Amino acid sequence: MTTYLACIKRVKGVNEDECRSLAKAYLACRMERNLMAKDDFKNLGFKENEPASTPAEAEKGVKGELRW
Repeated sequence: MTTYLACIKRVKGVNEDECRSLAKAYLACRMERNLMAKDDFKNLGFKENEPASTPAEAEKGVKGELRW
């Protein structure tokens, strides 16, 4: 949990992939130890097999093009 909080602090609250994976691991650990009800991660706000998006994929388009 402290690792997750340090991650959130480091990225200034932005929902980064690294922090999401830490949160998912934490919730999985709690479910394995019966500290919370078992549930699908999609019900907890996680996508199935979240693809790791790269900045190159996110910025498809023409260089210099304004996108609103």
